[in-house]
Amino acid sequence: MSMVETAPRFQDTKIFGLIDDIRHGHRLLWRTFVAMLIGSALMFVFQFFDARLINGVNVWDKPAKFFLSLAVQFGTVSWALSQLPRAERQLKSLNWAVALMIIAGWGEMIYMTFRASRAEASHFNSTSLSGIIGYGLMGVGSFTLTSTAAFIGWKVWRKRSLGLWTENAGLALMVGAVLGTIAGAYMSTQTGHWVGGVHSDANTLPLFNWSTTGGDLRVAHFVGLHAAQFIPLTALSGDRRLVYIAALAISLLTAGLFVMGASGIPLFRA
Repeated sequence: MSMVETAPRFQDTKIFGLIDDIRHGHRLLWRTFVAMLIGSALMFVFQFFDARLINGVNVWDKPAKFFLSLAVQFGTVSWALSQLPRAERQLKSLNWAVALMIIAGWGEMIYMTFRASRAEASHFNSTSLSGIIGYGLMGVGSFTLTSTAAFIGWKVWRKRSLGLWTENAGLALMVGAVLGTIAGAYMSTQTGHWVGGVHSDANTLPLFNWSTTGGDLRVAHFVGLHAAQFIPLTALSGDRRLVYIAALAISLLTAGLFVMGASGIPLFRA
């Protein structure tokens, strides 16, 4: 198969038909995708009625963003599965992986929402035994989310002979899972996501709340995880080489951002 293929027509790129692809990729992932979007919207609305803060930001800010992030992840996985023939999507191994992913995702969000309702931190919470156990279980859940994504990505990538979109979708899931796991695993062993600077999420980078006074380990984790959404865009070129160059580029970028964060250097300085 040649390295350069004819660029897909826009109606065939899986961009304009993205929602339809997500809906048909996997029924349970589609339903979870919609439910997570609704959860995110609710968390954002709660912020207008609850002024309590954790680390300088609204208690519902983190659950809102995590609901949205998981919605994007579940949507991406379902889209990737849509690149496979229907019979391939019915494999027991894939259905088990999807089930584990969904259980882990809801476990994360139920716990995070519970902690937010009590104005308590879900991450890096060592103030009580329940907080320590809960954070540990979140780590297990996070690893389950990325490992199942990597497994599904591998199963999709193995069918790369079906075309560039299939190859690209599988590669993106694997790269995003590996990068996100490495950055997240290191961050979870620390006492917080800040490295130097002011240990507060107030007066930080808008929307993301990344530190502007010191290093922030969340930056590399975020970029690494969302390689799963960035890499597929390169398939619009129809050039297989560009897809793998993009995968390498975002891996190097994640590594650079990790070094910056761990060294106490902010992405943007206030």
